Amino acid sequence: MEFSLTQDFPAGLDRLWAAFGQPDYPQRKYLALGATAVRVQRFHITARAIEVDLERDVLVDKSRLPLWTRMLVGNQQTLRHRTAWRRVGPSQVGAELDISPSGLPVSAHGVGTIIEPVPGTTRMVLTWRVHSMLGERVERLFVDQIRAALDDDHAFTLEYLRGIEPDSSHVSST
Repeated sequence: MEFSLTQDFPAGLDRLWAAFGQPDYPQRKYLALGATAVRVQRFHITARAIEVDLERDVLVDKSRLPLWTRMLVGNQQTLRHRTAWRRVGPSQVGAELDISPSGLPVSAHGVGTIIEPVPGTTRMVLTWRVHSMLGERVERLFVDQIRAALDDDHAFTLEYLRGIEPDSSHVSST
């Protein structure tokens, strides 16, 4: 199952890159969004790449799940995230993201770009492919969860950007 997502940010590409490149960004984001624990396995940044590999534990509200799926999940779920951002030009970043819940046969793979169509504004466009060995109904549930999480992620990032000075990038884009 596939879906696409477009998000706009009121910040230039260098400023958004600086936010994504802050070592505390992923941990602060996921804790603010309700994770009970975040374990960053890898956070690697260069002038042209940001790579993050982490696990986060989230509480599961089983009342929001169909009855037939409740036996598949516990009260808490560990999600594995792998993210790679690559500078492919002065006004474009390539993105590749993977999300998978531990112990469940479902995964999501996203690819896309972030561009700066006009100075001071960026647009992220991602296409996601969700697959589950349990079928389309489980895929649909995971798609809904991912969409909601990405909306929350976007809202957090907008707030986070407000706290970063425009010239505080610690890694140059060149």
